[in-house]
Amino acid sequence: MCSTLKEYKYITLSGADGSGKTTVAKLLAFYLSLHGSTRVHWFRGTHLLASILVRVFSRFKVFHGTCNPYYGVCIPGRLRPLWAHIEFWSLLPHVFIRFLLKMFYRFLICDRGFLDFIVWVIVTLGYPAFLRSIYGRFLLRLAVRERSIYLYGDLDVLVVRADVPRWFIVRELAVYNVLSKYVSLCSVNTGDRKPLEVLKGVLKCLGNQIR
Repeated sequence: MCSTLKEYKYITLSGADGSGKTTVAKLLAFYLSLHGSTRVHWFRGTHLLASILVRVFSRFKVFHGTCNPYYGVCIPGRLRPLWAHIEFWSLLPHVFIRFLLKMFYRFLICDRGFLDFIVWVIVTLGYPAFLRSIYGRFLLRLAVRERSIYLYGDLDVLVVRADVPRWFIVRELAVYNVLSKYVSLCSVNTGDRKPLEVLKGVLKCLGNQIR
């Protein structure tokens, strides 16, 4: 393992549903475990308090919809700023957990990061203005510092792999393709490549950078 990679203790994989984040995270964890203690940590939006609330909302017809395909709910437009607030505070415990994990493991691989959370809020709420909010600007700065590796692929490939509707991935890609240019460390195409080939691309990216 090259010396630069040894210093890369915090690695974040970002990308739309079906881009291969979980698969690559497992492969990368296996590789890095040969060189030190390794842990994978995963999250997306709508956890903890937000998750409890959407489960309650899903029982009421007024909230039924496909905006959030994992829960089958849509947050009304007038509640979007409030819901973004709830999503943000539901994220913080995961951020704290990652801070602790970095203290106990030599390598921490993050399946999704701040970039993914921003995309999640924008897409599920239909709320591009989130980027201009206090929370959005704050998270964007964290995403820049996090410097995630952006995994991507052709739309048709992602649709086959993912468990969400095609339109949802289209919207995800539209946001990812813009933001990743400014906040990601590098991009790796996972669409037409075997997992081990993708892993090599990720390792090449890490080997040329030092955090």
